[in-house]
Amino acid sequence: METMTIQFDKHNAALQQVMQLFLTLGGHIIEQKAETEEYDPEFVAMIKKSHDEIKAGKGKAIKTEDLWN
Repeated sequence: METMTIQFDKHNAALQQVMQLFLTLGGHIIEQKAETEEYDPEFVAMIKKSHDEIKAGKGKAIKTEDLWN
């Protein structure tokens, strides 16, 4: 038996129809995995906090050309 991984946008109606057709064919085993976040939630929170601080004026901007001087 071959293994195939299919990732698709569950909000795409056409793809949902294709998947329903596939499921009606039979002869397969489905192992469904829940969607997971690609990034660590703590990392995402840290980045969001940094963005909020910049918006509040608590950051310091450095020009690109000044990085190597």
